[in-house]
Amino acid sequence: MAKFTYNKNKKKPLFARILVCVLAVALLVGIVIMAIPARAAESMENLTVQTFETGKLADAISEAADGTDYNFIKNIAVLSGTLNEADYGALTAIPNLEIIELAGTETEGGIIPENALPSRNQLTVLTLPKNTSEIGKNAFSGNRKLVKVLMPSTVTKIDDYAFASCEALEEVPVSAAVTYIGEGAFQDCKSITEFVIPAGISELYPNTFSKCGFESISIGPDVKKIGGSVFADCNNLKDIYAYGEAAPALDSDVFRNVSASVHCYEDSEESYESWKQNNITIAADLTGEYSLKAEIPEENSAAYDDTYPTADVSETVTEEQAADTGAAESAAVPAQAQPVQTIQQGGLSIGVVIVIVIMAAVIAVLATVLVMTKKGGKS
Repeated sequence: MAKFTYNKNKKKPLFARILVCVLAVALLVGIVIMAIPARAAESMENLTVQTFETGKLADAISEAADGTDYNFIKNIAVLSGTLNEADYGALTAIPNLEIIELAGTETEGGIIPENALPSRNQLTVLTLPKNTSEIGKNAFSGNRKLVKVLMPSTVTKIDDYAFASCEALEEVPVSAAVTYIGEGAFQDCKSITEFVIPAGISELYPNTFSKCGFESISIGPDVKKIGGSVFADCNNLKDIYAYGEAAPALDSDVFRNVSASVHCYEDSEESYESWKQNNITIAADLTGEYSLKAEIPEENSAAYDDTYPTADVSETVTEEQAADTGAAESAAVPAQAQPVQTIQQGGLSIGVVIVIVIMAAVIAVLATVLVMTKKGGKS
């Protein structure tokens, strides 16, 4: 009977070594493929559009993005041009925007259209066009992460539900020029802690401030009527400063689930007796004439300061001129847009570095196996 013996020195199949080499090369190629888009994502995180033709902002954004996946773009600054409804639609095509800077632009007719930029998933800071006079219905409603809005002093009208359900919104620079705040305009703005209703507003419409996070609110002297549920479910509201010579008329449920003190003039105390509902008490302790104005943050004023340079597309700054003056690409950019338009030039992201380290370790192991295989074949 034939006897079979095992030869432990028999060479390993050649195809096994080739397979290991192919895997190593494939991993290296994979690293390169992953690293390139990751770096592109970082470099195009912030996008600047110098100018555009009305109705064609989408084309200008596409040109400026230069093939970058819109999912990577987080901040955009549009430096000049006039936006219409289609142009606001172009901005909604960029899904992950966190900052939108429009202070250098204008909006057609001074009006931000209805449903201009609602329900943006990531939007935190918004700067409105410099000639804005009216903010349309539902223009920015449902932006639940929106913290800050900058707007020019030209705004006179904030229409129905314009900022409804902006739960993170902390400040809205409503100036004395505002004479109309519509129904539900600030409904469910849980992070606003105080508000001054400007003189010139004669009526507050239903649900204007319901479910807001107010601790105090000041009602201008011209308010004659307060609609249904205007302050309903403002559970943190403790102080209401009412500057009218007589108490505004109340519709139903104005102070539902509110326990607060109404501060009024002594001469008008009797007219506020009708406000004694739902734990509302009267404190006739106001003195002096009404002089309150909403505090406009310095940052807001600076965004629309005429002393800042504006983009001038008629004069192109060459790279050599920019180098000579130190202006670089920012020479034609308004100062307030600088943080938005700065291009990130850092290295690869931490996530990509981790992937590279892991893959390098895998390649090292495979290389070791290959070497051992060769040695085993020679022994």
